[in-house]
Amino acid sequence: MDSKRIEKAVEVINFAIKNQLSVKAASVACGFSDTYVKNVKAVVIDLFANDALSEEDYNKFMNAYKKYKQGEMWNFDTSYSKPDDIPSTKKGEQIIFDQKGDEANLSITTDDSTFLSEEAIEILENPCNGDESYPKSHITTLDQLLEYCKVDTDEWSVAEYRVNKWDTTSWSDGFARTIQNFQVKARLIRNVAVAREKTVGEIFRDMVRTYKAPILNTQPLLPGLNKENNLFEVSIFDLHIGKLAWMGETGENYDTKIASYRFMKTIETLIQRASGFQYSRILFPVGNDFFNSDTIFNTTTKGTPQDEDLRWQKTFQVGVKLLVDAINMLKQTGVIVDVMVIPGNHDFERSYYMGAYLEAWFNEDEQVNINNGASPRKYYKFGKVLLGLTHGGEEKESSLPLLMATDIESKPMWSETLFHEFHLGHVHRKKNINYMVLDKTRTVSEDLGVTIRYLSSLTGTEEWHHKKGFVGAIKAGEGFIWNDENGLVAHLNSNFIIE
Repeated sequence: MDSKRIEKAVEVINFAIKNQLSVKAASVACGFSDTYVKNVKAVVIDLFANDALSEEDYNKFMNAYKKYKQGEMWNFDTSYSKPDDIPSTKKGEQIIFDQKGDEANLSITTDDSTFLSEEAIEILENPCNGDESYPKSHITTLDQLLEYCKVDTDEWSVAEYRVNKWDTTSWSDGFARTIQNFQVKARLIRNVAVAREKTVGEIFRDMVRTYKAPILNTQPLLPGLNKENNLFEVSIFDLHIGKLAWMGETGENYDTKIASYRFMKTIETLIQRASGFQYSRILFPVGNDFFNSDTIFNTTTKGTPQDEDLRWQKTFQVGVKLLVDAINMLKQTGVIVDVMVIPGNHDFERSYYMGAYLEAWFNEDEQVNINNGASPRKYYKFGKVLLGLTHGGEEKESSLPLLMATDIESKPMWSETLFHEFHLGHVHRKKNINYMVLDKTRTVSEDLGVTIRYLSSLTGTEEWHHKKGFVGAIKAGEGFIWNDENGLVAHLNSNFIIE
């Protein structure tokens, strides 16, 4: 660990002390993950114990942290988020960002169970105390408050507001002067969907200006070298980009850079290993816990906190570029790429925004098809092959064969196909299960069998999985070659061995 990282952690701690915040909230306010100080502390203690850190750096961090711990009676607020743009005030006016009790700070909080954000803003006008330069116009109405604070009314709606007025009479130069005072309060409810769409749009515009597609070095077989009609399926499930894991705690490091490298290296490896086959299309399922968290508070869709290494906007930005890179690399094989968005239990909502982003990016690209339908289960037919794709965290495993035969989307395809498989993620390890389905005469029919295949994951092992003992699974991405008449031709692997 270099001294700069320790200095940054000390700056975060001092920021927490100055603003009476928890180190988690201060880390977020300074642009880091909420576990930044915690992670630095663990490394500092470990390195110092093994004589790998100087006493000066150790004391620099620990003295700051000790000072922070002594101030915990300040009743730190963990919901604080540093404001980006505080409007300037006229003399005699004070913007109060109400945080807690008498504390005056901007407070932005989210109830994750309802996906709503609330921002409490107060404008308080004080007596002029005889100063002739005091501005004559006061904020006295809700509309003036919203305009002054530059509130985007498409993004925010007013849940409730209050206007208070009182008069203050004082003597000045032998005369009684009565001054009108106003207080305008408003509680706003944020339209989360609009806010995130705006963020996605900004990321999209920035990427359009700077994007350069990666170059694929592997040369696939040219079309027409044989008469087989094959499908190349590239399935990389459960990447969990954004996840943060530390070797000292879990036995391996994992962060956004590692995830990105594994993902693109796996795409390239699978293309290389499929180069001996002729194929006319590529199926590329995306999602399936591609993102590690779903909310601005770094929690899963249902609210379970996650250790993240980046702010949520940056994670989304890195993630969508990674997928655009991957699709452009697959395009260089010269065949059509069919992308299917499969939401996971970690990123159910964020997967949809990611799919909408990909739809916009490849809108006019005839070589790429994006399926971002709302159903969490999707089906893909290729000749006599019917593939079902779902994350695997909701449906009963034993119900999947019947769902494939009866879902509205798949039912017409069922009778036209002989080879049926469901591909799932969620468990981060390989597992195959074969179900035999009875035909109308109640006899077992092999051609109606359904294989449930759980696919591997490239993700690292974070604190929770390590604590529970869910370790040892091979990190891998998988590929499949499907023939339109004869079903599965080849099963390809790209393994990462963690030494």
